[in-house]
Amino acid sequence: MMSITKPTPSTLRLLLTIKPNARATSVVAVDPTSSITLRIHAPPRDGEANEEVVRFLAKALGLRKSDSRVVKGMKGREKVVEVSGAAGVEVQDVVKKLEELVED
Repeated sequence: MMSITKPTPSTLRLLLTIKPNARATSVVAVDPTSSITLRIHAPPRDGEANEEVVRFLAKALGLRKSDSRVVKGMKGREKVVEVSGAAGVEVQDVVKKLEELVED
């Protein structure tokens, strides 16, 4: 599965691998053919990490947080986040934005 898909003209779907309890939230790697790896500052309890994932992606992509939600992997490290309200946003633009945020 591709890490970023566009199932409808206004929806993005991102396949993520999450590393919780990091010092700071950041993008570790972007592999368009498999997944996007994020370090998340929040702990994986009571949905805190999921909320941080949604907040971080919305800010990074310049989209509204209320348009993003975790649709798969609520309790796991492999997640699928769906972003509605992404009309006019192209997959290659998302890849480029996330690649610019990659930290070693």
